[in-house]
Amino acid sequence: MPVLVTDEGVLRESWDIALHADRVGKGAKLVPAEQEAEIRRWNDLADRAMRAGRVLVVAGLLATPAALDESGPPAVPGFLRPLLRPVARRAMRAFGRKYECKLDDLETPRRTMRAALEELRGGLAGKPYLLGSFTYADIVMATLVQGICPVGDAFLRLGPGTRAAWTQPSLAKDFADVVAWRDALYARERKKKAA
Repeated sequence: MPVLVTDEGVLRESWDIALHADRVGKGAKLVPAEQEAEIRRWNDLADRAMRAGRVLVVAGLLATPAALDESGPPAVPGFLRPLLRPVARRAMRAFGRKYECKLDDLETPRRTMRAALEELRGGLAGKPYLLGSFTYADIVMATLVQGICPVGDAFLRLGPGTRAAWTQPSLAKDFADVVAWRDALYARERKKKAA
């Protein structure tokens, strides 16, 4: 859940945080005024699909003992982590209830993710950016792809159990081109930020 505390108040939505960043930042706009409606459309699509992706991730985490072990505090020694699985499982179920994850039906969220990824594929049509240059639309749709195949450890360090729990093998295979787009986007844009 994103939260940004500003002088004007607390911002709890990623969209509002991006607009705030554009107002106070000095770099290229993430949401150029002339593209705001189209970027908002991609944002709304990503939000809907990420709710579905959350169901798949919660189910994956609950079904992966190694991921439950990795979710514990770093100070807990490895040999004790399996003993804490019931606590981790209870916390993950509470998270699922908070976000109304219906874990008895995983096909509906898979279909929702598939539809959003198809739309992303169509929007890209082989281009490096959805709207001609890097915008917030690229950020939210790249974030959506995390729910089927997390980006590599160079950008996001995950334990092997957690990485497996987040991965949706059939969707990652069917949308390998979209995953490759996300990876190239990360490599290109993060390299710019590091320079």
